[in-house]
Amino acid sequence: MRDPFLREIVQNALMGIAEEAGIFGARSAYSPFVNQSSEIAIALFDRDARLIAHSGSGTMHVAALHSMLPEVLKDHPPGTLRDGDAIICNDHFRGGIHPTDVGVFRPIFGQGAPLFYYGAMMIVSDLGGVSTGGLPANATECFHEGLMIPPVKLYEAGEPNPAVHRMIQANSRTPQRVMGDIRALVAGGGMAETRLAELVGKYGYEEVSAMIDELLNYSERLTRQAIERMPDGVYRGSYVVEEDGIEADKTYTVVATVTIDGSHCKLDFTGTDPQARGAINSSCSQSISGAVFTLRCFLDIDVPMNEGFYRPIELVLPPGTLVNPKYPAACNVRLATVQAMVESINQALAPAFPQKAMAASGAPHVYTVSGRYPDTNQMWSMLDLQFAPMGGRADRDGVDALSHPVLGFPGYWGNIESYEWQYPVLYRRFRFMPDSPGPGKWRGGCGLIKELKFLTDAELTVRAVDRCKLPPQGTRGGKPGKGGGWILNPGRPDAEELPLKKTNVHVHQGDTLVMLVSGGGGFGDPMTRDPELVAADVRAGIVSAEGAARDYGVIIDASGAVDANATRRLRQRPNP
Repeated sequence: MRDPFLREIVQNALMGIAEEAGIFGARSAYSPFVNQSSEIAIALFDRDARLIAHSGSGTMHVAALHSMLPEVLKDHPPGTLRDGDAIICNDHFRGGIHPTDVGVFRPIFGQGAPLFYYGAMMIVSDLGGVSTGGLPANATECFHEGLMIPPVKLYEAGEPNPAVHRMIQANSRTPQRVMGDIRALVAGGGMAETRLAELVGKYGYEEVSAMIDELLNYSERLTRQAIERMPDGVYRGSYVVEEDGIEADKTYTVVATVTIDGSHCKLDFTGTDPQARGAINSSCSQSISGAVFTLRCFLDIDVPMNEGFYRPIELVLPPGTLVNPKYPAACNVRLATVQAMVESINQALAPAFPQKAMAASGAPHVYTVSGRYPDTNQMWSMLDLQFAPMGGRADRDGVDALSHPVLGFPGYWGNIESYEWQYPVLYRRFRFMPDSPGPGKWRGGCGLIKELKFLTDAELTVRAVDRCKLPPQGTRGGKPGKGGGWILNPGRPDAEELPLKKTNVHVHQGDTLVMLVSGGGGFGDPMTRDPELVAADVRAGIVSAEGAARDYGVIIDASGAVDANATRRLRQRPNP
Protein backbone atom coordinates (compact mmCIF):
# COMPACT_ATOMS: atom_id res chain seq x y z
CA MET A 1 0.00 0.00 0.00
CA ARG A 2 1.25 3.46 -0.88
CA ASP A 3 1.32 6.47 1.45
CA PRO A 4 -2.20 6.63 3.02
CA PHE A 5 -1.72 10.28 3.93
CA LEU A 6 -1.05 11.23 0.32
CA ARG A 7 -4.08 9.19 -0.74
CA GLU A 8 -6.24 11.29 1.58
CA ILE A 9 -4.65 14.50 0.29
CA VAL A 10 -5.33 13.53 -3.32
CA GLN A 11 -8.88 12.39 -2.54
CA ASN A 12 -9.78 15.65 -0.83
CA ALA A 13 -8.03 17.69 -3.50
CA LEU A 14 -10.11 16.01 -6.21
CA MET A 15 -13.32 16.53 -4.27
CA GLY A 16 -12.39 20.17 -3.71
CA ILE A 17 -11.70 20.65 -7.43
CA ALA A 18 -15.11 19.22 -8.34
CA GLU A 19 -16.82 21.40 -5.74
CA GLU A 20 -15.03 24.58 -6.84
CA ALA A 21 -15.79 23.90 -10.51
CA GLY A 22 -19.44 23.38 -9.57
CA ILE A 23 -19.67 26.67 -7.68
CA PHE A 24 -17.97 28.49 -10.56
CA GLY A 25 -20.34 26.95 -13.11
CA ALA A 26 -23.49 27.50 -11.04
CA ARG A 27 -22.71 31.13 -10.36
CA SER A 28 -22.09 31.64 -14.08
CA ALA A 29 -25.47 30.19 -15.10
CA TYR A 30 -28.25 32.45 -16.33
CA SER A 31 -31.23 30.51 -14.90
CA PRO A 32 -32.24 31.39 -11.33
CA PHE A 33 -33.08 27.74 -10.71
CA VAL A 34 -29.35 27.00 -10.94
CA ASN A 35 -27.56 30.17 -9.90
CA GLN A 36 -29.69 30.50 -6.76
CA SER A 37 -29.07 26.94 -5.59
CA SER A 38 -25.87 25.57 -7.16
CA GLU A 39 -28.03 22.79 -8.65
CA ILE A 40 -25.23 21.55 -10.88
CA ALA A 41 -23.37 18.24 -10.90
CA ILE A 42 -19.64 18.01 -11.57
CA ALA A 43 -17.79 14.73 -12.06
CA LEU A 44 -14.09 14.11 -12.65
CA PHE A 45 -12.80 11.03 -14.47
CA ASP A 46 -9.32 9.66 -15.10
CA ARG A 47 -7.89 8.84 -18.53
CA ASP A 48 -9.70 5.48 -18.47
CA ALA A 49 -13.09 7.23 -17.92
CA ARG A 50 -13.29 5.97 -14.32
CA LEU A 51 -15.19 8.19 -11.88
CA ILE A 52 -12.70 9.65 -9.38
CA ALA A 53 -14.64 12.47 -7.66
CA HIS A 54 -17.79 14.55 -7.86
CA SER A 55 -19.35 17.65 -6.35
CA GLY A 56 -21.72 17.51 -3.40
CA SER A 57 -24.71 19.09 -5.13
CA GLY A 58 -26.68 17.69 -8.04
CA THR A 59 -25.85 14.14 -6.92
CA MET A 60 -28.74 12.59 -8.83
CA HIS A 61 -27.00 13.70 -12.03
CA VAL A 62 -23.62 12.11 -11.28
CA ALA A 63 -24.79 8.65 -12.39
CA ALA A 64 -25.88 10.21 -15.67
CA LEU A 65 -22.43 11.71 -16.23
CA HIS A 66 -20.89 8.36 -15.31
CA SER A 67 -23.12 6.57 -17.84
CA MET A 68 -22.82 9.23 -20.54
CA LEU A 69 -19.02 9.57 -20.81
CA PRO A 70 -18.50 6.09 -22.39
CA GLU A 71 -21.14 7.02 -24.97
CA VAL A 72 -19.37 10.30 -25.68
CA LEU A 73 -16.06 8.47 -26.16
CA LYS A 74 -17.69 6.02 -28.59
CA ASP A 75 -18.46 8.92 -30.92
CA HIS A 76 -15.31 10.88 -30.08
CA PRO A 77 -12.48 8.49 -29.22
CA PRO A 78 -9.64 9.96 -27.11
CA GLY A 79 -7.27 9.95 -30.09
CA THR A 80 -9.56 12.32 -32.00
CA LEU A 81 -9.94 14.87 -29.20
CA ARG A 82 -8.04 18.15 -29.00
CA ASP A 83 -7.25 20.47 -26.15
CA GLY A 84 -10.17 22.90 -25.79
CA ASP A 85 -12.85 20.53 -27.11
CA ALA A 86 -16.21 20.50 -25.33
CA ILE A 87 -18.83 17.87 -26.17
CA ILE A 88 -22.52 18.29 -25.41
CA CYS A 89 -25.11 15.52 -25.01
CA ASN A 90 -28.56 15.11 -23.46
CA ASP A 91 -29.83 11.85 -25.02
CA HIS A 92 -31.46 9.83 -22.24
CA PHE A 93 -30.99 6.63 -24.23
CA ARG A 94 -27.24 7.26 -24.13
CA GLY A 95 -26.79 7.93 -20.43
CA GLY A 96 -28.83 11.10 -20.05
CA ILE A 97 -31.94 11.95 -18.04
CA HIS A 98 -34.31 13.98 -20.22
CA PRO A 99 -33.63 16.74 -22.79
CA THR A 100 -33.28 19.80 -20.55
CA ASP A 101 -30.78 18.01 -18.26
CA VAL A 102 -27.75 18.78 -20.42
CA GLY A 103 -24.30 17.26 -20.03
CA VAL A 104 -21.03 18.81 -21.21
CA PHE A 105 -17.65 17.02 -21.22
CA ARG A 106 -14.16 18.40 -21.62
CA PRO A 107 -10.92 16.43 -22.02
CA ILE A 108 -8.14 17.79 -19.82
CA PHE A 109 -4.85 17.38 -21.61
CA GLY A 110 -1.32 16.71 -20.48
CA GLN A 111 1.64 15.01 -22.13
CA GLY A 112 -0.16 15.44 -25.48
CA ALA A 113 -3.19 13.28 -24.53
CA PRO A 114 -6.30 13.42 -22.31
CA LEU A 115 -5.24 12.68 -18.74
CA PHE A 116 -8.61 13.49 -17.18
CA TYR A 117 -12.18 14.21 -18.22
CA TYR A 118 -14.46 16.83 -16.75
CA GLY A 119 -18.24 16.36 -16.89
CA ALA A 120 -20.99 18.78 -15.85
CA MET A 121 -24.76 18.60 -15.93
CA MET A 122 -27.64 20.86 -14.96
CA ILE A 123 -31.17 21.60 -16.08
CA VAL A 124 -31.10 24.44 -18.61
CA SER A 125 -33.84 26.99 -19.16
CA ASP A 126 -35.52 25.62 -22.31
CA LEU A 127 -34.80 23.35 -25.27
CA GLY A 128 -38.19 23.34 -26.93
CA GLY A 129 -40.79 20.61 -26.66
CA VAL A 130 -44.52 21.02 -26.31
CA SER A 131 -44.19 22.81 -22.96
CA THR A 132 -41.75 25.40 -21.69
CA GLY A 133 -38.65 24.07 -19.98
CA GLY A 134 -39.01 20.68 -21.69
CA LEU A 135 -41.16 19.35 -18.85
CA PRO A 136 -44.56 18.50 -20.39
CA ALA A 137 -46.51 16.61 -17.75
CA ASN A 138 -48.44 14.55 -20.31
CA ALA A 139 -45.63 13.69 -22.74
CA THR A 140 -45.83 10.26 -24.36
CA GLU A 141 -42.53 10.28 -26.28
CA CYS A 142 -39.14 11.96 -26.03
CA PHE A 143 -39.92 14.24 -28.98
CA HIS A 144 -42.48 16.05 -26.82
CA GLU A 145 -39.79 16.91 -24.27
CA GLY A 146 -37.40 18.95 -26.40
CA LEU A 147 -34.35 18.85 -28.63
CA MET A 148 -32.41 15.59 -28.37
CA ILE A 149 -28.67 16.15 -28.79
CA PRO A 150 -26.31 13.23 -29.48
CA PRO A 151 -22.65 13.67 -28.48
CA VAL A 152 -21.47 16.58 -30.68
CA LYS A 153 -18.69 19.12 -30.30
CA LEU A 154 -19.95 22.38 -28.87
CA TYR A 155 -16.41 23.78 -28.93
CA GLU A 156 -13.52 22.58 -31.10
CA ALA A 157 -10.01 23.36 -29.91
CA GLY A 158 -11.43 26.20 -27.83
CA GLU A 159 -13.50 27.73 -30.64
CA PRO A 160 -17.32 27.57 -30.66
CA ASN A 161 -18.96 25.32 -33.22
CA PRO A 162 -21.35 27.89 -34.78
CA ALA A 163 -23.67 25.33 -36.38
CA VAL A 164 -24.36 23.59 -33.06
CA HIS A 165 -24.79 26.91 -31.25
CA ARG A 166 -27.30 28.09 -33.84
CA MET A 167 -29.18 24.79 -33.72
CA ILE A 168 -29.59 25.01 -29.93
CA GLN A 169 -30.69 28.64 -29.98
CA ALA A 170 -33.18 27.98 -32.78
CA ASN A 171 -34.88 25.31 -30.65
CA SER A 172 -35.23 27.37 -27.47
CA ARG A 173 -37.89 29.81 -26.34
CA THR A 174 -35.17 31.63 -24.39
CA PRO A 175 -32.09 31.42 -26.65
CA GLN A 176 -29.88 33.86 -24.74
CA ARG A 177 -30.59 32.28 -21.38
CA VAL A 178 -30.13 28.69 -22.56
CA MET A 179 -26.76 29.50 -24.11
CA GLY A 180 -25.76 31.27 -20.91
CA ASP A 181 -26.57 28.09 -18.99
CA ILE A 182 -24.64 25.88 -21.41
CA ARG A 183 -21.60 28.18 -21.45
CA ALA A 184 -21.60 27.96 -17.64
CA LEU A 185 -21.26 24.17 -17.92
CA VAL A 186 -18.24 24.65 -20.15
CA ALA A 187 -16.74 27.35 -17.92
CA GLY A 188 -16.54 25.06 -14.91
CA GLY A 189 -14.18 22.86 -16.94
CA GLY A 190 -11.67 25.69 -17.17
CA MET A 191 -11.56 25.90 -13.40
CA ALA A 192 -11.15 22.12 -13.10
CA GLU A 193 -8.36 22.15 -15.68
CA THR A 194 -6.43 24.80 -13.76
CA ARG A 195 -6.71 23.02 -10.43
CA LEU A 196 -5.86 19.57 -11.84
CA ALA A 197 -2.77 21.06 -13.48
CA GLU A 198 -1.73 22.45 -10.10
CA LEU A 199 -2.23 19.04 -8.47
CA VAL A 200 -0.23 17.23 -11.15
CA GLY A 201 2.43 19.93 -11.04
CA LYS A 202 2.87 19.45 -7.31
CA TYR A 203 3.04 15.64 -7.13
CA GLY A 204 3.62 14.52 -10.72
CA TYR A 205 1.12 12.70 -12.93
CA GLU A 206 2.47 9.21 -12.23
CA GLU A 207 2.13 9.70 -8.48
CA VAL A 208 -1.36 11.22 -8.76
CA SER A 209 -2.43 8.39 -11.07
CA ALA A 210 -1.11 5.79 -8.63
CA MET A 211 -2.96 7.50 -5.79
CA ILE A 212 -6.17 7.40 -7.85
CA ASP A 213 -5.75 3.65 -8.36
CA GLU A 214 -5.25 3.23 -4.63
CA LEU A 215 -8.25 5.45 -3.86
CA LEU A 216 -10.56 3.39 -6.10
CA ASN A 217 -9.29 0.15 -4.57
CA TYR A 218 -9.74 1.66 -1.10
CA SER A 219 -13.39 2.53 -1.87
CA GLU A 220 -13.97 -0.97 -3.16
CA ARG A 221 -12.51 -2.51 0.00
CA LEU A 222 -14.65 -0.31 2.25
CA THR A 223 -17.77 -1.08 0.22
CA ARG A 224 -17.16 -4.82 0.34
CA GLN A 225 -16.51 -4.69 4.07
CA ALA A 226 -19.76 -2.76 4.59
CA ILE A 227 -21.74 -5.26 2.50
CA GLU A 228 -20.16 -8.16 4.41
CA ARG A 229 -21.58 -6.66 7.62
CA MET A 230 -25.09 -6.91 6.15
CA PRO A 231 -26.97 -10.15 6.89
CA ASP A 232 -26.82 -12.52 3.92
CA GLY A 233 -30.19 -13.18 2.36
CA VAL A 234 -32.74 -12.30 -0.29
CA TYR A 235 -34.98 -9.33 0.52
CA ARG A 236 -37.97 -8.09 -1.43
CA GLY A 237 -40.00 -4.90 -1.52
CA SER A 238 -42.30 -2.96 -3.82
CA TYR A 239 -43.96 0.42 -4.19
CA VAL A 240 -46.88 1.67 -6.27
CA VAL A 241 -46.80 4.78 -8.49
CA GLU A 242 -50.25 6.37 -8.61
CA GLU A 243 -50.48 7.37 -12.32
CA ASP A 244 -48.49 8.38 -15.41
CA GLY A 245 -50.46 11.49 -16.41
CA ILE A 246 -52.07 9.72 -19.38
CA GLU A 247 -54.10 6.86 -17.91
CA ALA A 248 -55.47 8.45 -14.75
CA ASP A 249 -56.79 5.29 -13.09
CA LYS A 250 -53.85 3.02 -13.87
CA THR A 251 -51.15 2.38 -11.27
CA TYR A 252 -47.61 1.08 -11.78
CA THR A 253 -45.52 -1.08 -9.47
CA VAL A 254 -41.77 -1.10 -8.96
CA VAL A 255 -40.41 -4.35 -7.51
CA ALA A 256 -36.96 -4.72 -5.95
CA THR A 257 -35.12 -7.87 -4.91
CA VAL A 258 -31.94 -7.28 -2.92
CA THR A 259 -29.53 -10.21 -2.59
CA ILE A 260 -26.64 -9.97 -0.11
CA ASP A 261 -24.04 -12.66 -0.60
CA GLY A 262 -20.81 -12.07 1.26
CA SER A 263 -19.26 -8.90 -0.15
CA HIS A 264 -21.50 -8.83 -3.22
CA CYS A 265 -24.83 -7.00 -3.49
CA LYS A 266 -27.33 -7.58 -6.29
CA LEU A 267 -30.19 -5.13 -6.85
CA ASP A 268 -32.69 -6.75 -9.22
CA PHE A 269 -35.82 -4.97 -10.46
CA THR A 270 -37.25 -7.91 -12.36
CA GLY A 271 -41.02 -7.91 -11.92
CA THR A 272 -41.32 -4.15 -12.30
CA ASP A 273 -44.19 -3.11 -14.59
CA PRO A 274 -43.57 -2.38 -18.28
CA GLN A 275 -42.75 1.19 -19.26
CA ALA A 276 -45.61 3.66 -19.13
CA ARG A 277 -47.11 5.67 -21.97
CA GLY A 278 -46.62 8.78 -19.84
CA ALA A 279 -43.38 10.41 -18.71
CA ILE A 280 -42.87 8.61 -15.38
CA ASN A 281 -40.28 6.26 -16.93
CA SER A 282 -36.78 6.44 -15.49
CA SER A 283 -33.82 6.38 -17.85
CA CYS A 284 -31.20 3.77 -17.02
CA SER A 285 -28.78 6.28 -15.50
CA GLN A 286 -31.44 7.68 -13.14
CA SER A 287 -32.40 4.19 -12.03
CA ILE A 288 -28.75 3.50 -11.26
CA SER A 289 -28.62 6.72 -9.26
CA GLY A 290 -31.71 5.84 -7.22
CA ALA A 291 -30.54 2.30 -6.47
CA VAL A 292 -26.99 3.32 -5.57
CA PHE A 293 -28.15 6.20 -3.37
CA THR A 294 -30.49 3.96 -1.40
CA LEU A 295 -27.89 1.28 -0.87
CA ARG A 296 -25.46 3.91 0.44
CA CYS A 297 -28.03 4.79 3.11
CA PHE A 298 -27.46 1.30 4.57
CA LEU A 299 -23.66 1.41 4.32
CA ASP A 300 -20.90 3.45 5.91
CA ILE A 301 -21.38 7.06 4.83
CA ASP A 302 -17.61 7.61 4.80
CA VAL A 303 -17.06 5.38 1.74
CA PRO A 304 -15.80 7.70 -1.04
CA MET A 305 -18.17 7.74 -4.00
CA ASN A 306 -16.11 6.76 -7.03
CA GLU A 307 -15.60 3.90 -9.47
CA GLY A 308 -14.53 1.57 -6.68
CA PHE A 309 -17.91 1.82 -4.99
CA TYR A 310 -19.65 0.34 -8.03
CA ARG A 311 -17.46 -2.77 -8.31
CA PRO A 312 -19.20 -5.00 -5.69
CA ILE A 313 -22.68 -4.01 -6.89
CA GLU A 314 -24.70 -5.76 -9.58
CA LEU A 315 -27.74 -4.00 -11.02
CA VAL A 316 -30.48 -5.71 -13.04
CA LEU A 317 -32.71 -3.19 -14.83
CA PRO A 318 -34.94 -5.13 -17.26
CA PRO A 319 -35.27 -3.35 -20.64
CA GLY A 320 -38.72 -2.11 -21.55
CA THR A 321 -39.77 -1.53 -17.94
CA LEU A 322 -40.29 1.61 -15.87
CA VAL A 323 -36.67 1.46 -14.70
CA ASN A 324 -35.08 1.03 -18.15
CA PRO A 325 -37.49 2.14 -20.89
CA LYS A 326 -36.98 1.65 -24.59
CA TYR A 327 -36.87 4.41 -27.20
CA PRO A 328 -38.78 6.72 -27.64
CA ALA A 329 -40.15 6.76 -24.07
CA ALA A 330 -40.74 10.07 -22.31
CA CYS A 331 -38.86 10.42 -19.01
CA ASN A 332 -39.21 13.95 -17.61
CA VAL A 333 -41.35 12.82 -14.61
CA ARG A 334 -38.87 10.03 -13.86
CA LEU A 335 -38.65 10.81 -10.12
CA ALA A 336 -41.98 9.03 -9.62
CA THR A 337 -40.25 5.79 -10.55
CA VAL A 338 -36.90 6.63 -8.98
CA GLN A 339 -38.53 7.37 -5.63
CA ALA A 340 -40.56 4.15 -5.92
CA MET A 341 -37.22 2.35 -6.35
CA VAL A 342 -35.95 4.04 -3.19
CA GLU A 343 -39.04 3.02 -1.22
CA SER A 344 -38.97 -0.56 -2.51
CA ILE A 345 -35.32 -1.01 -1.45
CA ASN A 346 -36.04 0.62 1.92
CA GLN A 347 -38.99 -1.72 2.39
CA ALA A 348 -36.91 -4.73 1.38
CA LEU A 349 -34.03 -4.03 3.77
CA ALA A 350 -36.10 -2.76 6.72
CA PRO A 351 -36.37 -6.24 8.35
CA ALA A 352 -32.58 -6.56 8.29
CA PHE A 353 -32.06 -2.98 9.50
CA PRO A 354 -35.03 -2.10 11.75
CA GLN A 355 -33.15 0.90 13.14
CA LYS A 356 -33.09 2.40 9.62
CA ALA A 357 -36.70 1.64 8.71
CA MET A 358 -38.88 4.56 7.68
CA ALA A 359 -42.26 5.40 6.22
CA ALA A 360 -42.74 6.67 2.70
CA SER A 361 -41.73 10.22 1.85
CA GLY A 362 -43.45 12.77 -0.35
CA ALA A 363 -42.59 13.50 -3.97
CA PRO A 364 -41.59 16.79 -5.59
CA HIS A 365 -44.06 19.22 -7.08
CA VAL A 366 -42.85 21.07 -10.17
CA TYR A 367 -44.42 23.73 -12.33
CA THR A 368 -43.22 25.71 -15.32
CA VAL A 369 -44.65 28.98 -16.59
CA SER A 370 -43.95 30.93 -19.75
CA GLY A 371 -45.22 34.09 -21.35
CA ARG A 372 -44.07 37.33 -22.93
CA TYR A 373 -42.82 40.46 -21.22
CA PRO A 374 -45.39 43.17 -22.05
CA ASP A 375 -42.76 45.86 -22.71
CA THR A 376 -40.40 43.87 -24.98
CA ASN A 377 -42.60 40.98 -26.22
CA GLN A 378 -39.68 38.64 -25.47
CA MET A 379 -40.50 35.21 -24.07
CA TRP A 380 -39.77 34.29 -20.48
CA SER A 381 -39.67 30.78 -19.04
CA MET A 382 -39.66 29.92 -15.34
CA LEU A 383 -39.16 26.66 -13.47
CA ASP A 384 -40.02 26.25 -9.80
CA LEU A 385 -39.61 23.05 -7.80
CA GLN A 386 -40.63 22.13 -4.29
CA PHE A 387 -39.26 19.02 -2.70
CA ALA A 388 -41.58 17.10 -0.40
CA PRO A 389 -41.07 15.98 3.21
CA MET A 390 -39.54 12.80 4.53
CA GLY A 391 -41.44 9.96 6.12
CA GLY A 392 -41.29 9.22 9.83
CA ARG A 393 -38.28 7.18 10.94
CA ALA A 394 -37.67 4.44 13.48
CA ASP A 395 -36.42 6.86 16.12
CA ARG A 396 -37.48 10.35 15.03
CA ASP A 397 -39.90 12.40 12.96
CA GLY A 398 -39.52 12.88 9.24
CA VAL A 399 -37.80 16.07 8.15
CA ASP A 400 -40.35 18.78 7.37
CA ALA A 401 -40.57 20.02 3.78
CA LEU A 402 -37.51 18.08 2.65
CA SER A 403 -37.30 14.60 1.16
CA HIS A 404 -34.23 12.37 1.34
CA PRO A 405 -35.26 10.30 -1.70
CA VAL A 406 -34.28 13.13 -4.02
CA LEU A 407 -31.00 11.23 -4.09
CA GLY A 408 -29.20 13.06 -1.35
CA PHE A 409 -29.64 16.52 -2.82
CA PRO A 410 -29.85 19.01 0.09
CA GLY A 411 -32.90 20.73 -1.31
CA TYR A 412 -33.70 23.60 -3.61
CA TRP A 413 -34.71 26.78 -1.85
CA GLY A 414 -34.91 29.49 -4.50
CA ASN A 415 -34.71 33.14 -3.62
CA ILE A 416 -38.31 34.30 -3.97
CA GLU A 417 -37.32 37.95 -4.39
CA SER A 418 -35.01 37.01 -7.25
CA TYR A 419 -37.84 35.21 -9.02
CA GLU A 420 -40.17 38.17 -8.55
CA TRP A 421 -37.50 40.51 -9.89
CA GLN A 422 -36.90 38.48 -13.05
CA TYR A 423 -40.40 37.20 -13.81
CA PRO A 424 -43.91 38.76 -13.75
CA VAL A 425 -45.03 36.76 -10.70
CA LEU A 426 -45.74 37.46 -7.03
CA TYR A 427 -45.47 34.89 -4.22
CA ARG A 428 -48.29 35.31 -1.72
CA ARG A 429 -47.86 32.39 0.71
CA PHE A 430 -45.20 29.83 1.59
CA ARG A 431 -45.96 27.92 4.77
CA PHE A 432 -46.53 24.54 6.42
CA MET A 433 -49.78 22.71 5.59
CA PRO A 434 -51.46 21.84 8.93
CA ASP A 435 -52.37 18.20 9.55
CA SER A 436 -50.45 17.04 6.48
CA PRO A 437 -47.89 14.84 8.31
CA GLY A 438 -48.85 11.19 8.53
CA PRO A 439 -49.71 10.52 12.21
CA GLY A 440 -47.43 8.11 14.04
CA LYS A 441 -45.31 7.63 17.12
CA TRP A 442 -42.90 9.45 14.85
CA ARG A 443 -44.90 11.63 12.50
CA GLY A 444 -44.09 12.24 8.87
CA GLY A 445 -42.57 15.47 7.69
CA CYS A 446 -44.95 18.38 7.21
CA GLY A 447 -46.13 19.30 3.75
CA LEU A 448 -46.28 22.80 2.33
CA ILE A 449 -48.59 25.40 0.84
CA LYS A 450 -47.11 27.68 -1.80
CA GLU A 451 -49.21 30.33 -3.56
CA LEU A 452 -48.23 32.27 -6.66
CA LYS A 453 -49.98 35.16 -8.43
CA PHE A 454 -49.49 35.78 -12.14
CA LEU A 455 -48.96 39.40 -13.15
CA THR A 456 -49.52 38.73 -16.85
CA ASP A 457 -51.17 36.10 -19.03
CA ALA A 458 -49.10 32.91 -19.21
CA GLU A 459 -49.00 29.20 -20.03
CA LEU A 460 -48.76 26.93 -17.00
CA THR A 461 -47.70 23.28 -16.72
CA VAL A 462 -48.05 21.45 -13.39
CA ARG A 463 -46.37 18.17 -12.45
CA ALA A 464 -47.16 16.60 -9.09
CA VAL A 465 -44.63 13.80 -9.50
CA ASP A 466 -46.48 11.24 -7.34
CA ARG A 467 -48.15 10.47 -3.98
CA CYS A 468 -51.22 12.69 -4.03
CA LYS A 469 -54.03 10.24 -4.88
CA LEU A 470 -52.07 7.54 -3.05
CA PRO A 471 -50.37 9.68 -0.38
CA PRO A 472 -47.13 8.58 1.29
CA GLN A 473 -47.87 5.43 3.22
CA GLY A 474 -47.23 4.93 6.93
CA THR A 475 -45.58 1.87 8.44
CA ARG A 476 -45.61 -0.11 11.72
CA GLY A 477 -49.09 1.29 12.48
CA GLY A 478 -48.37 4.78 11.22
CA LYS A 479 -50.89 6.54 9.00
CA PRO A 480 -50.52 8.03 5.51
CA GLY A 481 -49.66 11.67 5.02
CA LYS A 482 -52.17 14.07 3.51
CA GLY A 483 -52.16 14.09 -0.28
CA GLY A 484 -51.34 17.27 -2.19
CA GLY A 485 -52.37 18.78 -5.49
CA TRP A 486 -53.01 22.05 -7.31
CA ILE A 487 -55.77 24.65 -6.97
CA LEU A 488 -56.24 27.49 -9.43
CA ASN A 489 -57.91 30.66 -8.11
CA PRO A 490 -58.97 29.38 -4.65
CA GLY A 491 -61.82 31.27 -3.07
CA ARG A 492 -63.10 32.63 -6.38
CA PRO A 493 -66.18 31.54 -8.34
CA ASP A 494 -63.91 30.16 -11.06
CA ALA A 495 -61.82 28.11 -8.59
CA GLU A 496 -60.59 24.86 -10.13
CA GLU A 497 -58.75 21.82 -8.83
CA LEU A 498 -56.26 21.00 -11.55
CA PRO A 499 -55.27 17.46 -12.52
CA LEU A 500 -52.06 16.31 -10.88
CA LYS A 501 -50.28 16.40 -14.24
CA LYS A 502 -51.49 18.99 -16.73
CA THR A 503 -49.71 20.63 -19.65
CA ASN A 504 -50.19 24.17 -20.99
CA VAL A 505 -53.04 25.60 -18.94
CA HIS A 506 -53.72 29.19 -20.00
CA VAL A 507 -53.78 31.52 -16.98
CA HIS A 508 -54.77 35.16 -16.96
CA GLN A 509 -53.26 38.19 -15.29
CA GLY A 510 -54.38 38.17 -11.65
CA ASP A 511 -54.91 34.38 -11.45
CA THR A 512 -53.37 32.52 -8.53
CA LEU A 513 -51.99 28.99 -8.24
CA VAL A 514 -51.80 27.10 -4.95
CA MET A 515 -49.37 24.20 -4.68
CA LEU A 516 -50.22 21.67 -1.96
CA VAL A 517 -47.27 19.37 -1.21
CA SER A 518 -48.10 15.99 0.38
CA GLY A 519 -46.95 15.18 3.92
CA GLY A 520 -44.74 12.19 4.73
CA GLY A 521 -46.08 8.92 6.15
CA GLY A 522 -46.08 8.19 9.88
CA PHE A 523 -44.05 5.54 11.72
CA GLY A 524 -45.60 3.56 14.58
CA ASP A 525 -48.90 3.84 16.42
CA PRO A 526 -49.85 7.54 16.76
CA MET A 527 -51.54 6.79 20.11
CA THR A 528 -48.08 6.12 21.57
CA ARG A 529 -46.65 9.50 20.54
CA ASP A 530 -45.39 11.66 23.40
CA PRO A 531 -48.19 14.17 24.09
CA GLU A 532 -45.62 16.93 24.60
CA LEU A 533 -44.38 16.40 21.04
CA VAL A 534 -47.97 16.71 19.82
CA ALA A 535 -48.37 19.96 21.78
CA ALA A 536 -45.18 21.34 20.26
CA ASP A 537 -46.51 20.54 16.78
CA VAL A 538 -49.78 22.34 17.58
CA ARG A 539 -47.90 25.43 18.75
CA ALA A 540 -45.80 25.33 15.56
CA GLY A 541 -48.89 25.15 13.32
CA ILE A 542 -47.97 21.69 12.03
CA VAL A 543 -50.92 19.93 13.70
CA SER A 544 -54.27 21.53 14.56
CA ALA A 545 -55.83 21.11 17.99
CA GLU A 546 -58.61 19.12 16.31
CA GLY A 547 -56.03 16.96 14.57
CA ALA A 548 -54.22 16.36 17.86
CA ALA A 549 -57.41 14.93 19.38
CA ARG A 550 -58.50 13.03 16.28
CA ASP A 551 -55.18 11.50 15.23
CA TYR A 552 -53.21 11.26 18.49
CA GLY A 553 -55.81 11.23 21.26
CA VAL A 554 -54.17 14.32 22.76
CA ILE A 555 -56.21 17.25 24.12
CA ILE A 556 -54.56 20.66 23.88
CA ASP A 557 -55.95 23.48 26.01
CA ALA A 558 -56.32 27.14 25.04
CA SER A 559 -52.77 27.93 26.18
CA GLY A 560 -51.27 25.30 23.89
CA ALA A 561 -50.44 22.91 26.73
CA VAL A 562 -51.43 19.25 27.12
CA ASP A 563 -54.56 18.59 29.18
CA ALA A 564 -53.15 15.45 30.80
CA ASN A 565 -56.39 14.20 32.37
CA ALA A 566 -58.49 14.69 29.24
CA THR A 567 -55.76 13.08 27.15
CA ARG A 568 -55.57 10.04 29.43
CA ARG A 569 -59.35 9.57 29.29
CA LEU A 570 -59.44 9.92 25.50
CA ARG A 571 -56.58 7.48 24.93
CA GLN A 572 -58.21 4.91 27.20
CA ARG A 573 -61.32 4.77 25.02
CA PRO A 574 -61.52 1.95 22.47
CA ASN A 575 -60.21 3.15 19.10
CA PRO A 576 -60.14 6.85 20.06
